[in-house]
Parts: sequence; C-alpha cells; structure tokens
Amino acid sequence: MALPAQAAAPWRLAVHAAMLPGLAPAAAAALVTTSGFQGLYWQVGASADPRPDFAGVAVTCLAFEPDDSNPVPPERAAEMAAAIGAANLRICGASMAGQSYAQAYEATLRTCEAYRAAAQKRGLRVLLHQRWATLTASASQLYRVLEQFDPDQVGCVYDAGSMTIEGHEEYRIGLEMLGRYVADVHIASTRHFPAQRGTVWDWEWSPLGDGLMDLQRLLRALRRAGYGGWLTLADRCPGPPAAALLQADRRILQQAMDDLEGIGSHNPFRPLDDHVDLAERPRRVPHLPSSVGHSA
Repeated sequence: MALPAQAAAPWRLAVHAAMLPGLAPAAAAALVTTSGFQGLYWQVGASADPRPDFAGVAVTCLAFEPDDSNPVPPERAAEMAAAIGAANLRICGASMAGQSYAQAYEATLRTCEAYRAAAQKRGLRVLLHQRWATLTASASQLYRVLEQFDPDQVGCVYDAGSMTIEGHEEYRIGLEMLGRYVADVHIASTRHFPAQRGTVWDWEWSPLGDGLMDLQRLLRALRRAGYGGWLTLADRCPGPPAAALLQADRRILQQAMDDLEGIGSHNPFRPLDDHVDLAERPRRVPHLPSSVGHSA
C-alpha cells in the first residue's frame, strides 16, 4: 500500500538491497516505489545477472558481496555498474587483519586508484564505504584516504549505522571534514548488550528508534553541512517482513525530516552542538493561560 502524500523531502531516499532479500530486481524496484522511496542501492554477488530490470527506479550505486571486501576486479565491476545504469560503484577499505595500519592504508589507496581509473572510463564515481572492521571505519580515516583524490571521481558512503559499531565521531565534525566527498548517507542502527561469554559487549541490528544512532541529530547535521544527496535506508533489524519494515521506517524518516521532537533521538533535548549559540530547531512559543500578560 502506498504512503499518503507527504511534503517534499530535502533529500532523495533510497533503499539498500539488504532489506529486500530474495526479491528479483523488478519486484524490489516496485516495493521501493510503493513504499515512498526513489532509489535503490543494489548489492549482488560477483556472478549476478549483469543486466537486471529495475523498472525505471534510479540505481544509486552498485556494490558487491561480501560487504567487507572487493571481490570483483575493477574493470568488471565498472562494466557491471555501467550496464545497470548505476551512478556510483562502491568499494571498501582494506582490512586491518594480518597487516599494519601503514600497509592497510597503502592497500586502500591502491584499491581506490584502480577502481577510479576503471570507473572514470565509463563516467562513474567510486564511493569508498565507511565500514567497521576496515581501515575506513571513521570519517577521519575516510578523509585521510579521500584527500588524495578528486571528489568528483572518488567520494564516500557516510555510514551512520556502521559508526554505532566502530568509528563513531560527532556527525557535524565528520560531515564538515568530508564535505563534497559525501555522496550517500546510510541509515541503520544497533544496540549493544552484555555478552553471554566474556566481558566485552555484543551488538545486534536494531530498529531505527531503538538503538545508538541518533537520527534526528544526524539529519540536523546534514542540513547544517548543506548535504543534498541520497539517504539510503539500510535497516537490517530482524523480524518484520520487508514491506512492513519499509513502511514503518519511511514514517520514522519523515517525522525526523520534519524535525518532530524525540523522533529517532535518544536525547531530543540535547542541542545540535555544544559549541554554537543556537541549535537548528523550530522556534517554540510556550502556551500561556489567557490571563497571563493581560491587565485586570
């Protein structure tokens, strides 16, 4: 069932393919559209159909599984992205496992350059993903890699969900640092709990309104930074079927975009910044009894 008409959003909204398990491209595109979204972030295996039908829905980016590596060679990956009409090709930074930071940094630079060269031939932009368990888990580490490249050729996925697992930095600081490099913002949340074994807490994906991501604070920071690109819903919380989850999340997103108090924020009364005079929130006039301020 389609959502009722809503006010124009300041951003374009997309859905991550991870929320649409088992759906063929045409069916996924239809569900995305009827749920009130405009784009689809498509993620496939290396042997997927190179020319799927998305029924006219914008494909914001092509990514490959698994989520923490680059299994498809640059030329083939760029060819597949161009074939489906994707605007961007997603890559991820090197793992820190088995190598030093310096080695992982150099490997990530080489990866970016190889995919950049292949993508540029086809008019595509490469997006380096901010993802936990990789070199680029934080915005500052993303920037240290990205500053070596032209932002028109290599940008990034700013992943607010991943930051709840590793690499969290204040939204405003990261967004101001990254600037024009940010091409897509992923929205998901997690919650953490005591482990059954050991002392380090475990985590799990959680609903948008019940986790560590502060959605309202994120959107306010995006407005302040002047970001006008894609917001990609990447909610992986278990339980609800895809259609129901998309409908519920679309309402939460709209309420947060309308800046309603307490939506997706674990502390709605905390100002956007602790170091500015005025937070970006609507002016609120207190309701006073009719007798207040009137002479007898």
